[in-house]
Amino acid sequence: MSPNRASESLFPRAVDIRATFGIALPLALGYLGKTAIGVTDNIMLGRLGIDALGAAGLASSVYAIFLTIGIGMLFPAMVLISQVRGGGRSSRIPEIIRQGMWISVLLCVPACVVLWRLEDILLLTGQDAILAKMAGHYMNYYLWAMFPALSSFMFSIAFTAMGRTRTVFLVAWFEVGLNIILNYVLIFGKFGFPAMGMAGAGLASIIVYGAGFGIFFTLLDFHGPFRSSALFRRAWRPRWTILGRFLQLGWPKSLEILINKSLFSVATLLAGWFGTEAVAAHAMALQVSLITFFIIAVPLGDATTTRIGIAYGRREGRAEIWRILGSGLLILLFSILCPALVLAGFPEWIIILFTGIENPRAGHLAPLASPLIMFVALFVIVDGLRMVIDRALNGLGDMKIPALIAALAHWGIGFTASILFGFVMKGGILGLWLGLTLGMAAAALSYLLRFHWLARNIHSSEKPSFRVSR
Repeated sequence: MSPNRASESLFPRAVDIRATFGIALPLALGYLGKTAIGVTDNIMLGRLGIDALGAAGLASSVYAIFLTIGIGMLFPAMVLISQVRGGGRSSRIPEIIRQGMWISVLLCVPACVVLWRLEDILLLTGQDAILAKMAGHYMNYYLWAMFPALSSFMFSIAFTAMGRTRTVFLVAWFEVGLNIILNYVLIFGKFGFPAMGMAGAGLASIIVYGAGFGIFFTLLDFHGPFRSSALFRRAWRPRWTILGRFLQLGWPKSLEILINKSLFSVATLLAGWFGTEAVAAHAMALQVSLITFFIIAVPLGDATTTRIGIAYGRREGRAEIWRILGSGLLILLFSILCPALVLAGFPEWIIILFTGIENPRAGHLAPLASPLIMFVALFVIVDGLRMVIDRALNGLGDMKIPALIAALAHWGIGFTASILFGFVMKGGILGLWLGLTLGMAAAALSYLLRFHWLARNIHSSEKPSFRVSR
């Protein structure tokens, strides 16, 4: 094949696969670290008792709403930085980071006002008074972690777009180690510190996320033009053009994430109508799918967004754009094959992992949970494909249409199909998950058609859809 024809091929080359994998692997290890922080928090709080664990769960569920909105609003930083980097305008990256800081501040103010009244909010929703008080006391500390958590996330996606994913991985695992040490010291009162209980866990979170933010900020000193002094320069003055672009891209991304999360929240409530064992089986399936999603699909999605953003900023043609997406999808399928085979072939292993070998309820749960976990093997593949294609669209700066597709596919098709198969056709919890899978498949197919339509109109001479101007 001639070089010209090879360059026009839409099938990913070895160099494309290596480039995408090189970005995704450190990110996967970093996301594993982020997951480990939540696990260690729950383990250590669990030693304080069931009430402490339940109160922390209530507080975290409300906190997660604001954090999710913040993540969606800050995600455009990955797209903006990738595109200016590809366009040879890397000197503009500090401007984008500064505006991300502004977004973090603007989001934190109303979030902290609401979270400060968490106890009253939980009481209004009918929660147990003791749990509400414990959750409120925990949140009085934990809410101050909102700004460093959002800012640390903004820096992590900025470093990803700058090609420094190993830094993201190392900082994440530094936070894991620091979180374990601080939780041990502050929750249980070790090395002369008072035992603070749940408040100690909240204080530990402030220190951990603050340390992560400080490390990211300091490391910019070692990245050529991205000196920390550049971040301070006119930091008090917002750049309305860039802020406007953050808002333009961010609100639909936040909406899309909330649409997805709310669907699974409602699905959990619907699972409760099938009985206790159905809820337990649903919880297992959901936890397994989330682990696979965050360790495989999300890192590959981020890698795809970054590479497509750079290629689009560089004004590459449609062939390059398709090759990048193809490399992400190929790696996804190969990476997810092993966990999918384990889920499909050995569902009893997953049940034992959750319930223990000697738990008498495991035998009663197996007839319901085993076929569901086997079906989740298909779900994680479909959900992973959806994620990578969605992030490919994001790399082109396309956020609004994917959010609309998510609403129609997840709620119009997925939710309706779940009701139909789960309740009307009496498919139970398996029918519920069949509907969710159909919704994910509809979203993935719609995203692919949207990507085909956008890529068809991309030419190497075309300018990116925005400019970061002064």
